[in-house]
This record gives sequence, C-alpha cells and structure tokens, in this order.
Amino acid sequence: MLTIKDILARNHTWSEQVRRDDPDYFSRAAAAQAPEVLWIGCSDSRVGPDSLVSLPMGSIFVHRNIANIFATNDLNCLAVLEYAVDELHIPNIVVCGHYRCGGIHAAMQHSGIQPIDLWLDQVRYVYHRHTLELDHLDEEQRWRRLAELNVESQVHNIARNTIIREAWRRGQEVNIIGVIYDIHDGLLHQTGVQFSSYEEWQATQARG
Repeated sequence: MLTIKDILARNHTWSEQVRRDDPDYFSRAAAAQAPEVLWIGCSDSRVGPDSLVSLPMGSIFVHRNIANIFATNDLNCLAVLEYAVDELHIPNIVVCGHYRCGGIHAAMQHSGIQPIDLWLDQVRYVYHRHTLELDHLDEEQRWRRLAELNVESQVHNIARNTIIREAWRRGQEVNIIGVIYDIHDGLLHQTGVQFSSYEEWQATQARG
C-alpha cells in the first residue's frame, strides 16, 4: 500500500532526476507557464494527460472531473476555461473521454440524489438525446458509443460558451477538439467533432 512517505520519496527522486537532466528546469517553471493545450478529461487514474501524449510538464493546463464533463453552470469549469483562454491564451482545447469510463457506465445504470448521481445527470441527458441510436446497441457497444457522444456534447458546450464566442469574435485562435482514449491499446482517436470558429459551430446547429 502506498503511503505518504512513499509519495514524498518518489517526489524527491523525481526532482533530483529532473535537475540532473535539466538544471534550469525549475527556475524556468517558476517564472511563468505557457501551455498550448487545455485538457478537459476524466478523473480516472488511468488517463493522466501528460503520460498519454508524452509532453513535458508545462505543456498542458488540466481540468479533470468524473466523466470529463464541461458543465455550463459549474464555476470550476468556467473559471478554468476563462483563465485558460483569457489569461493564458491557450490555442487548443481538448476534451478527452475514454472507453470503459466508470462515470459513463454509472450514468447508464441508475440515477439518484447523491452528488455523483446529480453530476452524471448531464451524461443521462446526452443519452436521452440519442436514445434511438443507443437502445439498438448491446451494453458494451452502448457504453463505448455513449462515451463518444458525451465527448461531442462537451465540445458543443464549450463552443457555445460566451468565453469562447468572445475570444473568436476578437480573432483569438481557439480550437476545440474531441478525442477518445482507448484504454485497451493506449491510443487516442478524434471523434470527428472540432471547431475553430463560431461560424463552424453555428453551421452544425443549422443542420440540426
């Protein structure tokens, strides 16, 4: 069982290794951050973004929660988005879901009034919007497809947000991209939903 002593020991080992490899790393990191990606992902311990894309620390600004939801009424989500776009001027926002997501599965199985149930109502709303498609699938396929649809829904939630629309209006580069992580082979795949302007997003709304 991992203890706090183990965690601290690992931290010291890591710090020493970083300083050996790059003596100026911590002085640079302390001065400022300039990430190029805002990563909105799941809290699942198997899907840490730094490991998935093999980028150095400082490259990714991260927001994670159960089932990689961007809740438009959640101050935490909104504060992260505002800081990433308005202060850090991050050009790429990646929403990353993953197959065999426990939050997605829980949303399919039951509902209730506990905090996790209320949070996952947002995934259930996605399910209800796509009932005709999902109900024709077996459970495993439904689980996978709902994870994909949930990513797409969160991309839309971000694109319609005032923070993003104002950034696009003033000509700032913001690309919102949906990806899904296959936990079986470690590969990321685009879901096919991506927006780089208000006009691109609006066109999808016109198509219904």
